Amino acid sequence: MMVLNCSVAAAAHLYGKYKKGQDEGFFELASSNMETIEERQKRLNVPGIIQWVVHAVKIGLSTVLIAMEYNTRWVHVIHQVRKGDINGFIERLNTRLVNGIAWLGTDFSLFTSMQIEAAIERYFTLHKEIRFYQQTDRSAMTHINQVSARYEDVFHDIGAFPDDEKTALAFDIRLNHDMRCRKGEVFELMVDEKMLVHWMTHYLGEGDPEGELAVSKVKEVRRAIFMNK
Repeated sequence: MMVLNCSVAAAAHLYGKYKKGQDEGFFELASSNMETIEERQKRLNVPGIIQWVVHAVKIGLSTVLIAMEYNTRWVHVIHQVRKGDINGFIERLNTRLVNGIAWLGTDFSLFTSMQIEAAIERYFTLHKEIRFYQQTDRSAMTHINQVSARYEDVFHDIGAFPDDEKTALAFDIRLNHDMRCRKGEVFELMVDEKMLVHWMTHYLGEGDPEGELAVSKVKEVRRAIFMNK
């Protein structure tokens, strides 16, 4: 299952008929929101669940949707999303995620092509069901606002959005090479490292030790690159 926790702005952009406090068709029942995102994550903390917090911001003349995975704080900035294009948004989000993981995995020789293909197939199998909540998380929204400010600065410097999804993903990768943690979480791993652990333990079918080994390898490669600069 994929859970999309939408801010009011994201809800209004993704679902054209949205009216705060009135719509009970597209989004889960309001009574479901008695449970916080953190509580839901703890209750549903199984391989078959991934939760995103989604917010919409206006940059230039277009709407940008920022989606942040709740546990790892991995983020994608999906630019120029048409109003009501929920299917297009989800397709671009999923494509960015799996391509980002494949990109990192190739750079650090973490997966074979067969492994990443099998993991991607497992990801889509596990997340066929999608649920929408009109709900956010204060900590995640703080991080989303920071990402938004950084993205907007770059947009105004360049004067344009990325030319294609590959260029957009390259900037996402930069955004995820950062330290962002949930409240109470130890600052131990960077966002991209946490997502690699998540990917390897949930979709490659490998245990935590394998995930930690992968992060150690990433850190070794990055240390080598830094020393050779």
